[in-house]
Amino acid sequence: MPRRSAAIAQLKPPVAVAVMAKGVLYAYFLSLMVFLVFSAVIQYTALTEAILPFLAYATSLVSIFIGAAYVTKRLDARGWLNGGITGLIYLVGLVVFGTILLPDFGVHLGYLTKAFLAFVTGAAGGIFGINS
Repeated sequence: MPRRSAAIAQLKPPVAVAVMAKGVLYAYFLSLMVFLVFSAVIQYTALTEAILPFLAYATSLVSIFIGAAYVTKRLDARGWLNGGITGLIYLVGLVVFGTILLPDFGVHLGYLTKAFLAFVTGAAGGIFGINS
């Protein structure tokens, strides 16, 4: 199957937005499924809740990678950029959900590191998606 040129992909921005939204929702769904599985594992085994922060962080990064790969596989242009933007949208969505659902949620300087990692992980997923 021949690749579409970047010029053709640029002509349809609503399609790019729809594909990115679908990729981010796919990443959220994947995160939710992993969280449900690990909540059952923690409930019925001797694992403690001390691993939850690490698990949440790792799950988010893997979900960003897979969602970004999905997006760039569909768009077939600018893999690192579309993947990085997908990662940032995922993180912004989590911040919005956290602000709405948790009354004591606050954004702090540590979110710059999370934003950087979300962009880099998304870019890596984008590179993987465009080259696979």
